[in-house]
Amino acid sequence: MLLNGSGGMVNLEPIGFVCGTKGDSVSFLVNKNVNLAFGQIVRIDSNDRCFYARVVNSESSSTLETIEQLREAEGKEAFGPYSAYRCVDAILFLEKRDGRIRSPTFNPNYRDKVYSTNEEDCSILKLSGDLEIGHLRSADQLLGSVGINISAIPRMMGMFGMTGSGKTNTELILNAQIIDNSPRTVALIYDFAGQLLEGKEIEPKRGLKDHPLFHSKVQYYSARDGKMVVGLRTITPARLDALFPDIQPPQRRLAWALYKHFGSAWIEISRETYAKGDKLSVHANKVVIEALMQKLSSLSNELFPATNTSFVDSVLQNVCKGITCLIDISGLRSEDQKRIVCLSASVVAEHYKHMWEENYDAWQKLPTLLITLEEAHEFLDPNNSRTIFSDIALTYRKYRVGLNAVTPRPSRITFDVFAELWTKIIMKTELKKDRQYLTENTPYMEYSETEIKMLDVGEALLISEPKIKFAVPIKVTHYPDYLEKRGNADYVLPDSSTLSKMSTQLKKLNDQETPSLI
Repeated sequence: MLLNGSGGMVNLEPIGFVCGTKGDSVSFLVNKNVNLAFGQIVRIDSNDRCFYARVVNSESSSTLETIEQLREAEGKEAFGPYSAYRCVDAILFLEKRDGRIRSPTFNPNYRDKVYSTNEEDCSILKLSGDLEIGHLRSADQLLGSVGINISAIPRMMGMFGMTGSGKTNTELILNAQIIDNSPRTVALIYDFAGQLLEGKEIEPKRGLKDHPLFHSKVQYYSARDGKMVVGLRTITPARLDALFPDIQPPQRRLAWALYKHFGSAWIEISRETYAKGDKLSVHANKVVIEALMQKLSSLSNELFPATNTSFVDSVLQNVCKGITCLIDISGLRSEDQKRIVCLSASVVAEHYKHMWEENYDAWQKLPTLLITLEEAHEFLDPNNSRTIFSDIALTYRKYRVGLNAVTPRPSRITFDVFAELWTKIIMKTELKKDRQYLTENTPYMEYSETEIKMLDVGEALLISEPKIKFAVPIKVTHYPDYLEKRGNADYVLPDSSTLSKMSTQLKKLNDQETPSLI
């Protein structure tokens, strides 16, 4: 049965009524045979306004005394339909009044009707975006699309969830749509496990190589083909911070002195001289020399040969043209992974910064960049040396460079960086320490610890400030379903002549007399 609600909205039957309010907390009694879920969004109509709230707790109880409950359980006595009830607690997050949406200014009245959200509510909440992540979950239903805007990319984001919670699928969905929006957007993706190209652990198996625009809008790099190398002669002392985050000022000064003395071949010449036991041509403390030489000697010959070419130059060129770069670093040693990641990310990010400072018009033509960093806790742990990714998260917003920190251990991300992640996609997380870190340091998540623990595979909570200021329960789109719905690539080729028209033209040519040659 349809009912008219506040603000002219059309409602189905109510699912319950308000039985108490306090501050931003609302309690309501639920009608029989109503399905609800933790985190579900409900609407409460109250005179000339309506409120939106998230379910955070539920209690099923009885009005009977214990002895009466026992007698009823044994079938010796029946007490009627009003002896049992279910009470649900919800937290208000939005208010609609006179067509305006804002944070709640008050709370509902006793006996106000409570309704499940519908498609009309989805449009009011404005949950859709340029980059669709999934659909709104409402109990066992999926409603309208939920996504983030391209403008949210430089405001930084994070994906958090335990192994098997659906992070890989979510990465694929997000980056696939960044590819679709090229050249407005571009992605720089670091794949530590080698899963994203082929979609390992996705059923059916689909990866970025199956995207219709893969061959024209994606460049794949891997150490397995021997092409992902950084020539030693392309490394200046300015890049040592990216390769060795723990390098000290005296070692930097020594590196610059060697560079000025030996030129671009400073690393190979210094290593050869030191290995022979000869003295370097630059005066420095013995301890400083040993510390720097130990670092330079740790660069593997396979990844860092004595050449003047670097795959990082190709990465930078492709990113600037709107071509997404997928860098597969699986199989490398942990220290080599970190060096490749930090070096290439710093070159690209610093180029955006340089263009903003020196050539603003050219910078405006660059695509908005999202750097997807798996195992982000290894680079953003407060107990480790600071890396370029801390700088990106804290200061690169105005350059339109965004960071997507993907990790199963959000509690290991330094607080200053975590506070800058305005978009968060939170999946199932079982470790209590991580759940508490998420709920205590994310707005509107104070009561969601139980919900995070109970999320199913592919389910998530999405917050994307300032557009979405509350935790939205979503079902992330399955990547193979996305590919099927998207269809093949549209290359926008010019219309060709029809066969009939071409046949007519050929006939006219054949009917013409061939001029004689004299």
